[in-house]
Amino acid sequence: MIVPRDASTVIVCRDTDAGIEVYLLRRGSNSPGFPDAYVFPGGTLDKTDYSPQARMRLTGEWRPAEPAFTYAAIRETYEECGLLFSVEPVEHDALRAARTEMLAGRRSFSETLIDLNARLDARAVRYFSRWITPSVNPHRFDARFFVARAPLNQTAEADALETYDGRWVRPADALAQAENKEIQMIFPTIKHLERVGGFANVYDLMAYTETKKTIPVTPEVRPGPTMHLPPQFENTW
Repeated sequence: MIVPRDASTVIVCRDTDAGIEVYLLRRGSNSPGFPDAYVFPGGTLDKTDYSPQARMRLTGEWRPAEPAFTYAAIRETYEECGLLFSVEPVEHDALRAARTEMLAGRRSFSETLIDLNARLDARAVRYFSRWITPSVNPHRFDARFFVARAPLNQTAEADALETYDGRWVRPADALAQAENKEIQMIFPTIKHLERVGGFANVYDLMAYTETKKTIPVTPEVRPGPTMHLPPQFENTW
């Protein structure tokens, strides 16, 4: 059996006159997992995410998620779409230039934080759910999903390395596009869009995380193959 890899994913949201929008990215065509699918920013944890130095960079409360997942959630969001959940505001040009150096491999994320003199705001990303890929899938993840409000005065932009075609979209519109086969989305993305789309605004969504209970979810796989949530998990995770 393939052991699932730890991963963090962030549902970045913003308020509009038409309701909540979320930021989606298209994975590359050559991606080993879910090619061309539209997903939330995120990825697997690396060894630096578990380090004491990473934990020291986090400011604020991160529970109930372990700090490594919170740190990875913030790191992956910055890498993949350029948004940084920092305590103090960072000037746009400095943020973009530092990301360019990091994506080119000239600076690590931890070095980038030092360059920007940035502390990470653990309260900005709120733990929402935990999904574990079924054992039949060759690419398995034990993923923590977070929700977050997009930082003020920052611009989301796909990295053009692993992700492309970044877009802000209402959950209902993204779900309709997937239903009409206009875009590809994987089952966990669809289920989270259904949940997030039920909130009137980002404030209500973030407030919900303060009392929300989280249980690990593993979808069932049916012939086809298609994924399905067992009835006892619907609206409980």
